[in-house]
Amino acid sequence: MKLYGSKNSRSLRCAWALEEAGASYDYERIWMMKGQGQSPAFKAVNPAGKIPVLSDGGVNLTESGAIIFYIADKFPHGNLWPNDPLARAEAYRWFFYAVTEVEPHLWAIAQHRFALPEDKRIATLEPTSIWQLARSIRPIEKFLGQREFIAGDTFTAADIVTTHCLTWALSAKLEGPGDACLAYIGRMKQRAAYQAAMARETMEAERQEAAIAAAADSSAV
Repeated sequence: MKLYGSKNSRSLRCAWALEEAGASYDYERIWMMKGQGQSPAFKAVNPAGKIPVLSDGGVNLTESGAIIFYIADKFPHGNLWPNDPLARAEAYRWFFYAVTEVEPHLWAIAQHRFALPEDKRIATLEPTSIWQLARSIRPIEKFLGQREFIAGDTFTAADIVTTHCLTWALSAKLEGPGDACLAYIGRMKQRAAYQAAMARETMEAERQEAAIAAAADSSAV
């Protein structure tokens, strides 16, 4: 099993899920800002040229949410979903809330800040997206004031995407996460699986960048 990803991207969600599940996997960094997503080699893996991708059993899975669901099914001992139907539905609820009500505003802001070609960016859209983001985070803030995890009394996959979205908002210096969200993020970042996933992505990024720098130095000699 191999995860294709990049630091500071949605691939962290998948790496975190794999670590929570105790899965063995290889990791290959695709440096999107350097155009590696558009290389023929990677487009053979994902014609869309996007990350994350999880390759397993000859199949290349895309979309971070679908990958997390697959990991949860493949490694049920990881307990990424509750067994009780109502508890599972509650976890699904918050999982999809994060990816449908919070993430779109984060991505809209990122697109018009740097991801889109300059002539396609509309800076005047950002205030509206920031307002929508803050409004979508308010229910999370209220809910987390009452419990340790976003859904139920145990960690679930919903915590992975919720933490990722809230951390994304903080890293972009956006309004929204309050004291309850900040405390929650701190708790989630203490999890061994989160730290292992972060270390894996950081180590691979540093290894790749060092190799590129060494190659550049040798060619300059």
